[in-house]
Amino acid sequence: MTSPGSVTFGLLLPSRELAMYSPHDGDPRRLVEWAVRAEELGFDAVWIGDSLLAKPRAEPLSVLAAVAAATERIDLGTAVLLASMRSATQLAQQAATVDALSGGRLILGVGAGPPGAEVNADFDLVGADFNRRGTRMMEVVHRARELWRAEETPSRQRLQPVCVSDGGPRTWLGGSGPRGLERAGQHFDGWFPTAPVAETFAEQLATVRSHAADAGRDPASITAAAYLTVNIGEPATAAAEVAEHSKLYYGVEIEVLRRIMGTTSGTPAEIAAWLQSYIDAGCEHICIRLASPDVDTQLDRLVELLPELRQ
Repeated sequence: MTSPGSVTFGLLLPSRELAMYSPHDGDPRRLVEWAVRAEELGFDAVWIGDSLLAKPRAEPLSVLAAVAAATERIDLGTAVLLASMRSATQLAQQAATVDALSGGRLILGVGAGPPGAEVNADFDLVGADFNRRGTRMMEVVHRARELWRAEETPSRQRLQPVCVSDGGPRTWLGGSGPRGLERAGQHFDGWFPTAPVAETFAEQLATVRSHAADAGRDPASITAAAYLTVNIGEPATAAAEVAEHSKLYYGVEIEVLRRIMGTTSGTPAEIAAWLQSYIDAGCEHICIRLASPDVDTQLDRLVELLPELRQ
């Protein structure tokens, strides 16, 4: 555990990048290896994304179950899981299993899902209602919490395994629209936006905490997190790699992506200053995605920045 007021850091496991850069070598065991290395390097958490065919990758909770068995300390999170595409009961059991395997280290980050034809098609694949995805996400989360607390099961038998975490895993919400900010403040343990700039992050965090206070919750009890994308290196090379990543991952130019997601590239000093701006804005946990085909080199550069940022 970190001391009050200190920032923690997570690494986004490159599940999408494995398929994106090496489509014939997307071995998910490499994700477990990166998670073990992240723990050894002192990261506080590892995270993993979620999609079917919109952005093909390994299933996140399955990977985190393997990571749970291979690690001892590091938190394990989904960034973020599309809860509205899943059965509430099955998701509750899957999450409880990872929570039990990890000794209570799971953070279930959830999101409604972005607009777009590819994501809509994924909802169609599983028979989910794309237009109700936000409302359905909340229904799934509330039902999962009931099951984790052993409430209202038809046979009155408790879901197995029982979560190590009292009341179920921590749940964080990814999203920064008006409804998402309200839901984060009223119902979640953490708020997890993609935060294009630190100033906007600070403004939206104030809104989340205002909603929490209005709901009778302690605003400080909600972890303020951010999902940020970086490439660290010689400026021209780093800029080229982050631009390529944007095109391959989202199919858009980097200038478009930067308007909706915190994304940057540059020298170690430039990246450290950019991350510090989010910490100064109130961010308590930063999940970092490495926008590069060379994850190991980027990871080596990133870990050198963390000691100063933790101070």
